[in-house]
Order: sequence, then C-alpha cells, then structure tokens
Amino acid sequence: MADKRLVNQISDSAEPFIVIKENQEKRETPRVTVWLVVSVVATLLGSSLPGGYCLGVINTPQEIIRSWVRTVVWESYGKRFTHTEEMTLWALIVSIFVGGAIIGASFGTKLADKIGRRLALLVNHWLCLCSGFILISCKMLGSMEMLILGRFISGLCTGVGTCLVPLYLSEVAPAELRGIMGVTFPLGMCMGILLSQIMGMQYVLGNECGWPYLLGGYVVFVGVAFLLHPALPESPTYCYTISRDETRGRRDLYRLRGNSKHVEAEISTLKMLGDAAASEVTERDWSLARVMRFRQYRLPLLITLLFNAGQQFSGINAVFYYSTLIFRSAGLDVYQSQGAAIGAGVINCIMAILAVPLIRFCSRRVLLLTSVALCCVCQIVLMAALSLIPTSSYAPYVAIVALMSYVLVYGMGLGPVPFMIATELFPVGPRSVGISLGATCNWLCNLLVGLTFPLVQGALDEFSFTIFITSSCFLFIFIYRFLPETHGKEETNFDNLTEKEQDSDGGTSTSSLEETGSPPV
Repeated sequence: MADKRLVNQISDSAEPFIVIKENQEKRETPRVTVWLVVSVVATLLGSSLPGGYCLGVINTPQEIIRSWVRTVVWESYGKRFTHTEEMTLWALIVSIFVGGAIIGASFGTKLADKIGRRLALLVNHWLCLCSGFILISCKMLGSMEMLILGRFISGLCTGVGTCLVPLYLSEVAPAELRGIMGVTFPLGMCMGILLSQIMGMQYVLGNECGWPYLLGGYVVFVGVAFLLHPALPESPTYCYTISRDETRGRRDLYRLRGNSKHVEAEISTLKMLGDAAASEVTERDWSLARVMRFRQYRLPLLITLLFNAGQQFSGINAVFYYSTLIFRSAGLDVYQSQGAAIGAGVINCIMAILAVPLIRFCSRRVLLLTSVALCCVCQIVLMAALSLIPTSSYAPYVAIVALMSYVLVYGMGLGPVPFMIATELFPVGPRSVGISLGATCNWLCNLLVGLTFPLVQGALDEFSFTIFITSSCFLFIFIYRFLPETHGKEETNFDNLTEKEQDSDGGTSTSSLEETGSPPV
C-alpha cells in the first residue's frame, strides 16, 4: 500500500517544477534551430552510431578473425591454442566491449558534471576515434593485444555515450522535445547495428583483407562529429546550475531557441534552479548514496533499474541469436540468411525512427504496456514454431513472422523508453545519478545474458524463451502498478512528496532519511 500511495503521489506531483508565467501556458510549437540539429547529429554520429556499430560488427567476420588470432599467437608466442583456450580468448575479445561499456556508464555523467557536457562529448569522440584507428592497425602491426585494447576503448566510449547523449540532448532541447531527445541514442545504436550488418557481408568488408577496416570503419562518422564539435552549444542547464556561467548559458540558450518568445521565461526558470542548487547543494555533490537518502527518489531509481534490466531480459538478444537458425530452416542459404537478418535490422531501425513521434505524442505507460505484452505473445508463437520445425513445413515461416513481429513491437516501447525514462523521472540534481545507474545496469545485464544464454539455450533449446517471457510478465505487472505517467511533464517535482508523505503517514517525519533540510533540486 505504501508503494502504491507513493506512485499516486508521484503522479499527482508530476507538474512543472516552477510555475513561470500564465502566458506561457499556451505554448508555441517548439522551433527546431540549426544549432539543435547540429547537436543531435554530432552526438548521434560521434557516440551512439559507433556504439551500435561496434556491438554488432564482430559477429560476421568472427571465423576470419579467429584464424588470424591463432596465427598471430603462434608467430608471437610460439603457442598453439586448444579449442577451449581459443574459445575463451574469443569470448574475451567479444565481451571486453561490454566490460568497457559498463565502466564507461559508471562514470559518464560524473565526467559530464565535472568538465561540462560539451567537453565530455569531445573527450568521448577523441577516445572513440583512437579506438577505431587501433582496430584498423591491429592486423598491419600483427598485434592481438591491439584488437583487445581497441574493443575495450570502443566499449568505454559507448558506455559514456549511453549516459552522456540522453543527458546532453535532454538539456539542450525545448521542454516539448525533451522526450524525443531521449530516444536518439537507441536510434543511433540501431542504425549502427544495421550498418555493421551491411558492411560485414563477405563481398563488402567481411573478408580476409577488409576485416580491420570493417572493425574500425566507424571513424568516418566520428570524424564528421569532430568537425561539427566547434559549433556545439553547451547545455544551458549545466551553465546555470553547475558551472554558474550565466553569460554563456544565456548566449547558448538564444542560439538553441532562436527568437522564441519564451527564452526569457526559460532563463528565469534556469536562474531559479541555479539559485536553489547553490543554496542547498550543487549537482556535483550528488551520489547514489545521497540520492538514496531521500525517499521520493527511491521509486524512480527502482523504475530506472528494472526497466533497463527488463529490456535486456526481454529476449531481444535471444531472438537475434535464433535468427540464423530460423532463416536456414525456412530453406534460405547463407547469403539469403544474411539478407534476411539485415531485413530484421531494417525493421528495427525503422521502428527506432518511428519511436520519435511515438515518444512525443504517446503515453509512456501505454507504449511500454503494449510493447511488453506483444513481445510476450510473439515469443510464445516463436517458441511454439521452433518446436514444430522438425514436423511442420509451415513452422519456419510462422517463426519468421513471429521474429519480425517481435522486432517490430520491441521497437515501439521496450527498446527506446528505458534509455530516456530517467531524464523524465528525475529533476536536475539527481538526474545524472539516475541516468548513470540505469546505463550501468543495462550493460551489466547485457553481459550477463550474453554469457549465460548459450548455456541456457544448450540445456533448454527453444524453451529458453520461457525465462524471457516470465521476466517480461513481471515487468508488465511492475509497469502497470508503479510507473507514473511522465509524458508532457516538463520537470517532475518530487520535492512535494516529502510533505505529502508526512501527511499520509500520520505526521511521521522523513527527516531521518535526509541529512538536513529538504531535498535540493
């Protein structure tokens, strides 16, 4: 009952954090300026697209790379691998990317708070560029260690980008477009995965001569982001609430908004946020331990954690793992199977694009509940079809339809929303903590599923989907009971919860959960 009451209180209090002026209630259509477009393009090309590219690029040329690794180890160390040793080393090469992403996600927002959003993006793009050149050079220099290092640094950059891109874009965008900006990172990831599938085909770069350029090919996009970087504005929210540079904040806000009549009202809001942060505690002082002191932030933290974990445990990786088997069972040859897999990637990318208007106009609860429920239905059909493939000639085609449908409905809500939900659940102060914690949890669960799924699949075969279906059912129940609607809310005001909780608890004070004073913004 207490949790249910807290959800209702969050929903009731999800109103603009500061009431500005009555004439702002009738908002004009948000103007998309060239500087906002530059911000989106630079972050997409420099952080999110390379992340998706590196995540998917290693699969297609793995036999060629493993053969090269065996040769290099023999020439450098005079050692011949056993099958177990070779598989262990290959698992390290593949998973070191996710390990780097976990580390990057754990400190990405701290870096952004310390040196600024704009400079943090520059550092991330520079590291991403270095990782690409390391991967391109590894074969020429005959260094397996460079391959591992390049994969680790690219994962590190992806982890930082998972936190930094939603944080930066949500702060430079108008309030009406803030939700849209939160889904640009998964959009870039989907585009990167699709591009890596296309470039990894044997007649493109997935061959003996081209694989180093395939692994590091994302440097082209990062290079474009570098060229755009001088034009990037700094986050006005960062300028007013952390660096306390109001002159720069005003200048960059006018660049981002153009001649919008509401710029001065937004500046007044940012000044009040900055004053409140200065009088209480600066955003630099926020940590997970400090956020946990305040009762009203515990449910948003739990929502962020479970959404990111639920995304990975929904079975998306298992569905793509089975894609080759499904396509081959339907009578497709190797090249046709690759084409069909690219088709699934195209659907995933299209849905990521369609998620932009969906996020802007649709309820978060409706999107998530619909997406999770339909994902469960598609996986049940897919599991049944896989079990009937040996006995039914129609089962492979049913499995293909179920697989494509799953990719479609996953992209409606379960794919994009977990990446941006923290930007809407948390106010300015603890927002960095929520984003970082969610991204770290996402990559940790990605690693866990990647390491354990082959074992589970070996034991349960197609019935391994029962684990993901069960997980999705629990996520559906959690969303239905605990997720407040954040669509259309400029800045969720959780601070009022303290007083409401005191009233509902019969006057029990929550000050024991805090250090001193009320929760800062």
